[in-house]
Amino acid sequence: MKFFNKIFIAAALVSFTLLTACSDDYLDTKPTNAVSEVTIGESLDNIYMAINGIHRKMVSQDRENQGMGSEPGFRIGFEAMGDDLTWDTQTWHQGFLNWSFVNNPSSSYNSNLWRTYYEFIMNANKILELLDKNFAESSNPTAKYIRGEALAIRAWCHFQLVQLYAKPYHAGQTNGQDGVIIRDNTGMENKVRATVEEVYTMINTDLDESATLLAGYKAKDVTHYSEKVVWGLKARVALAQQNYTKAGEYAERSIQVAESEGLKMMDKSQLVDVFPDITTKTKDAMYASRTQDDQTVYFYSFYAYMSWNFNSTSIRTGIKCINQATYDLMSPTDLRRQWWDPAGTASVPATSYNQRKYQNRKFTARSTANAVGDFAYMRLTEMYLTAAEAYARAGNPTEAKKYFLPFVAQRDPNYTDLGNTGAALADEIMIHRRIELWGEGFRLFDIKRLGLPINRNGSNYTQTFCGFLQKLPSDNIWEFEIPKSETDYNDLCKTNY
Repeated sequence: MKFFNKIFIAAALVSFTLLTACSDDYLDTKPTNAVSEVTIGESLDNIYMAINGIHRKMVSQDRENQGMGSEPGFRIGFEAMGDDLTWDTQTWHQGFLNWSFVNNPSSSYNSNLWRTYYEFIMNANKILELLDKNFAESSNPTAKYIRGEALAIRAWCHFQLVQLYAKPYHAGQTNGQDGVIIRDNTGMENKVRATVEEVYTMINTDLDESATLLAGYKAKDVTHYSEKVVWGLKARVALAQQNYTKAGEYAERSIQVAESEGLKMMDKSQLVDVFPDITTKTKDAMYASRTQDDQTVYFYSFYAYMSWNFNSTSIRTGIKCINQATYDLMSPTDLRRQWWDPAGTASVPATSYNQRKYQNRKFTARSTANAVGDFAYMRLTEMYLTAAEAYARAGNPTEAKKYFLPFVAQRDPNYTDLGNTGAALADEIMIHRRIELWGEGFRLFDIKRLGLPINRNGSNYTQTFCGFLQKLPSDNIWEFEIPKSETDYNDLCKTNY
């Protein structure tokens, strides 16, 4: 793999740096502003700091592309690739909107995704190896919890990669299509891509072990993985594999654990101006990054691009808007209409009529001068929608409505059960999923796993800016190209890709 392998403690680099040579690597044991592997391995507290460092690097400003401040910035790109998020004029993330980054193996935006997820994987692998080396016989529960978190991180990163860089999983088929490289240790040997089936097998194996290790463990903070989050990850993976009964069961288990710890779905009184403080103003966040006011990442922040009120060029010239057709799917009494301004506002400069329509109000920065804020990677509300969708697709409308009706009651006080079952019920749930999770990075993956087209027709998309209005499932351009820096490196090392 052509990337630098690093373990991070908090904001400082903790270097297990493997240089990008074909066969040689070295361990920099005393780097500047870093801590050596020996030091980290001396105690479980130090190893816990390393696992904390991976979570901390979920929000960062150490990439060369503004707007790509690790996972929250990536989520903007994933959302832009679909058919529910649009804007005009400003060019940050435009390459995701028009898919030019996706099909360009030389794009640094493309390679940033690949490199970041594999760096997290290699850091998790190093932590696992330190545990095996120094604490294999330890009865300290911390060793078990750290291992559970590291396995979950490794599984999640492989899951993100296989969804982005490979064709979708299809239940009932062999799934022998090219997936991604599996890295289950810190070895840097050249490898060919595993099949999609092999990658999912590895993901599920890691998550199963993680769920066992983290059983009964309540994380010290929402910024860490825990049992409830791992069950949520298992539910996401099962949805992607169209294993709907299991997806429902896993989401249900995630909900049970979360609610036993006091978490609650975001209710109708918590919908406005809440997302930058979701970890303190609600009990909805199951796993999140939390950035304090004095920990700004400046223009790498999610809210520097996805809010409507922060004073940045990207927002002044291109406030993110919802697809008009998606907005119109809400009933007149749906409280989430507050998340968008259908008319736009003259107080915010705009370059076109389209840009003034259906502007985002869901993500409100803490102030016009401060773009920091929370970002929830998994919410309890998502799990309710996942359980509902999964059970509906599994042909169990009773269980589906057990989760769907309590959710929708908090979003539309005048909602009436339409009596839908089967595919009609699943479609109804998906409408609410699109609206509820807008801007949070799920739409692209939902489109791919369901084999749906991207449809931007008859809405407020401007084709000259967004690049296209429709993409069919039969179009053979749905996965990211493997970065050229990666394939060139492996060609040099005589690896067949």
